[in-house]
Amino acid sequence: MRPASILPIAPFHSTTGKLPAAFSANPMMTNSWTAAQIAEACQGHLLKEANTTVTGFSIDTRSIKPGDLFVALKGENQDGHRFVRKAAEAGASALLISDESAVNGLEGALSIIKVADTLHGLQSLARQRRQQLKSQVIGVTGSNGKTTTRSMLQHLLNMTGKCSATSGNLNNHIGLPLTILGLDTTADYAVLEMGMNHQGEIRDLCSIAHPTAALICNIGPAHIGILGSLKNIARAKAEILEGLVKGQTAVVPGDTEFTDLFREIARPALFTFGENAGNDYRISNLQMTVNDLSFTLNAPDGRHNCQLALAGRHNAFNATAALALFHQLGGNLAEGCRHLASFAPVGARMEKVVIDGINILLDCYNANPGSMSEALKFLAVCPSPRVAVLGDMRELGDMAVEMHRQLGAQAAASQPDLLVCVGADAAHIAAAARENGMAESAVIALSSNDAAAELLKDRLIKGSTVLFKASRGMHFETIVRNLWPGLGQDLH
Repeated sequence: MRPASILPIAPFHSTTGKLPAAFSANPMMTNSWTAAQIAEACQGHLLKEANTTVTGFSIDTRSIKPGDLFVALKGENQDGHRFVRKAAEAGASALLISDESAVNGLEGALSIIKVADTLHGLQSLARQRRQQLKSQVIGVTGSNGKTTTRSMLQHLLNMTGKCSATSGNLNNHIGLPLTILGLDTTADYAVLEMGMNHQGEIRDLCSIAHPTAALICNIGPAHIGILGSLKNIARAKAEILEGLVKGQTAVVPGDTEFTDLFREIARPALFTFGENAGNDYRISNLQMTVNDLSFTLNAPDGRHNCQLALAGRHNAFNATAALALFHQLGGNLAEGCRHLASFAPVGARMEKVVIDGINILLDCYNANPGSMSEALKFLAVCPSPRVAVLGDMRELGDMAVEMHRQLGAQAAASQPDLLVCVGADAAHIAAAARENGMAESAVIALSSNDAAAELLKDRLIKGSTVLFKASRGMHFETIVRNLWPGLGQDLH
């Protein structure tokens, strides 16, 4: 089921040099809003106005802060209107609602704004906030590596100015507006991650974010069960290029069959990265160890040596994409390469931990065929005995069986000492691994995370390397926490 749509309001373009009336007091620069400004910005009705200001935005009463506007979103399983009283008790200075009955009899010094749809109201507020930002706004999307690449780019841009960015996984029709509303208004750059699983969703997000530069990390079969083909995935990702204009910049993968598609769509300057000859930013001499990697970056301004304290071939591509855009935005590439050496990985994305002599690879934030393949390639160069704990890959639709079986064949070729497959779809990984030569005793298919944890307690020994990789919905952090309490706390 497609997520709730984004309200198709045309962006504000001033023809007079003046701001919309709702922003005559310029709340963006003070990072505070009055209730009247909020009501006008989201075309709402001010039911109650208190002598308070809004300094933040929240959709969750568990994390609300005094001064926040609580947005009562309606979802498939929850209705935020049930929690408006908790929000008031927690110190919210205003409420954005669509159901007036939820605030009947509600007392206290807080403002109440009613709109037809609270999600659309939230998105309208973000649109208005975006119009006031002086930052360069950079949109980042891709099938894999969005969060790591976004974090690398933020790390680089903080060298030349102040850079604000998406926090956590707030990259969808709810998360992106919240991100924009929470951006540092004094920042020189804002790096916004954009996720999707349907056609049109990146376009909708861009109608709010209006990126002035864009980066596509890669194209892979994530969400192929919904989108139907890699070409459709490429088209959906390419929506991030549509709003860019001459004089703006985009960086895209150059080793894919869809590079020409990107060129057809892009109006701005477009630069490619990858390993193949002809890329504007080309990787060569790639060397990997268990703990780090190094490569030569062949760029328009010359050759640069890059070393990262990160594991996995895919991170050389993530780094090159980030460096390419950093360079095109005016950054010094030699300094950028040196600076990336201090970059630390984002939690639970190929995070390496050693406990009791066991090398633990936590890569259980998400999974699709492309990222699973890269994880297995990395495991193959790690110390033996090697254990791969793999779970279901979601949103593959009619291709789920085929793609899990392909992964099983690759798992057999990479020769782990033990392959543990958890979940109904992952059972196809196990079956294909056996068919492709893995010993019966080296392949175990299980139906639950608890069973996997119990098995691993008896099978992991000092010196072994164990990889945990599955789609987010498999909640592999429960296996990790069962084995090593305290690990996997970044996931919940």
